[in-house]
Amino acid sequence: MSWQAVARKEFRDAIRSRWLHGSTLFFALFLGGAAALFFGVLIGPEGRQVSNLFGFFANLGVFSFSFPGLLALVLGFIALSTSYGSITGERETGSIKLLLSLPNSRLDAVVGKFLGRSAVVVAALLAGFLFVFVVLVATGTRLQLGSFVPQVALTALLGMAFVSIGLGISALAGSNREATLATMGLYLIFAVLWGSVSEGIPKLINYAAEQMGVGGVSELTRVKLGVFLKYLNPLKAYETLAAELYYSPAQARLVSATFGEQTVLGPVFQESIPFYFSGGFLFVVLLLWIVLPVAVGYWAFERDDL
Repeated sequence: MSWQAVARKEFRDAIRSRWLHGSTLFFALFLGGAAALFFGVLIGPEGRQVSNLFGFFANLGVFSFSFPGLLALVLGFIALSTSYGSITGERETGSIKLLLSLPNSRLDAVVGKFLGRSAVVVAALLAGFLFVFVVLVATGTRLQLGSFVPQVALTALLGMAFVSIGLGISALAGSNREATLATMGLYLIFAVLWGSVSEGIPKLINYAAEQMGVGGVSELTRVKLGVFLKYLNPLKAYETLAAELYYSPAQARLVSATFGEQTVLGPVFQESIPFYFSGGFLFVVLLLWIVLPVAVGYWAFERDDL
């Protein structure tokens, strides 16, 4: 047995447990239903183009909403649910020892579980997008494949990132209960708290600098730092990369920015996009969320006494 066999086993287990069926049905209803409602009912023939849904961003300054952002939140939750018990579950039942008693190394187990569970999430997601494609053709919607296809690929990468995060948690946790609590807490941070913390850190640094008598940090630097920290969130990185498929680079950086961030960074982004805000940098951030949690999980799992 090797990592390929472990991956196949994980995928077959998802089929037997009907997890694959359930997640496929969910994405078909969520994505396909949204497309059918939007392009079949709400939008007239003149407005039927993919960007009006999958490139939909509404920003009121203090509150923003986007369909890619909503999709990212839902996908993150499902991907975490798929993987957070992948190792702790087998550890509690004792089957992990059977898995490792075969010709499998711990690296084989971690890589195989990651690829197998990623395949489950990506397969369900692609089935949902296939249903969307059928709806788009049926309603005569302009496909904009040059933007829509890359967005599908980016969404699949985001799903893999959250599978990786869940697997890393599972490898680090000592029990299913610990893994569940850690997963819920981390999801809350990603979905709700990350933005507030990112905005608070520059303010704290500025306060500390003033108290030390070395002078405050300029407003531009504070805002840049806060937005940079926001981009380290895989949800935010994905949302911005998705926006860049439909908008100019400067617009894409500000679609979900606060009014203050728009005021300060708008002129800066119109001149040029700093490399640490560039699409390439954000893509690397997304890739790191795929690689690093698995690597950390393997490091912990390799040293764990089973």
